[in-house]
Amino acid sequence: MSRLSPVHCALLCIVAWSFLPVASRAGQSQLDSFQFLFWTNVLSALAVGCTLKWRSVLRTLPIPGSLWLSSAGLGFLGCFFYYLCLYYGYSKTSATEVLIIQYLWPAMTAGLAILILKEPLNRYKGFGVLFGLIAALTVITRGEFNKIQAEAPDILAIVFIGALSFSLFSVLSKKEKQLFPSFNVFLYFFWAAIFSAIAQHIWSDFSWPSSTELIPLGLNGTLINGISYILWIHALNKTEASKIAPLVYLAPVLSVIWITVFFQEPFHSSYAIAIGLAIVSGLLVSKSPVSQSETSEDSHLHTETAKG
Repeated sequence: MSRLSPVHCALLCIVAWSFLPVASRAGQSQLDSFQFLFWTNVLSALAVGCTLKWRSVLRTLPIPGSLWLSSAGLGFLGCFFYYLCLYYGYSKTSATEVLIIQYLWPAMTAGLAILILKEPLNRYKGFGVLFGLIAALTVITRGEFNKIQAEAPDILAIVFIGALSFSLFSVLSKKEKQLFPSFNVFLYFFWAAIFSAIAQHIWSDFSWPSSTELIPLGLNGTLINGISYILWIHALNKTEASKIAPLVYLAPVLSVIWITVFFQEPFHSSYAIAIGLAIVSGLLVSKSPVSQSETSEDSHLHTETAKG
């Protein structure tokens, strides 16, 4: 993975994430959101755990208590609460509308990275985020910016809170450099599986997935979530979060295609405009120059990765 550029890692992750609406809806034909989330996080923890070089990981033991706490907090934000809001939204209302609210998080990530991480803002990032937001608004309003045509605004508000949670996760996880990135991801899903089990016990019941849910659940837990997170954390650790995050606007472009093909949801002409805006957003961000501090950090992280 160290040979892949941050952009390549992010793009592979984006392709995997684009199938999330399909897997989420297909995997919740009988399971509710709490049950689907529980099985997804268990599978994700197992999938990421199988990729680890445990001999190298064990050399880092014992892990300080502060790292256990920070990994628990990040696991709650990015692997539990975000997906609980998201899966609930996909099970209750239009997949396309949930999709667009979901993908407001890259713009929020870029903004939070500037506020929290003090990353520099330039015109490429600024216009890239702006075009991405316009693309999202174009889809959710279907081109009529004077009114929102959402079917369930209360459900979309929950999805928005989840998106904010994931943007915080993306920014704060960039500071987690004391452990191997892949081990960090494992800890996130480990904690998320625990949180999911508790939430399932309180608000739902344990249930085995049906035969029709096994394939989408398996793909969602191992590839769309588990392995993709390793790619995403790797990309964040090797470049600026505000530069990588807006590239994720390419994911809803693909997702809208999958939603139309698999669920026969209508494809409005405004979606085509939004696709063009999303592509422009990604191209603008990709032109953003790399800072000197980023270059030094990349060299340091590459050395640490090689040691592992």
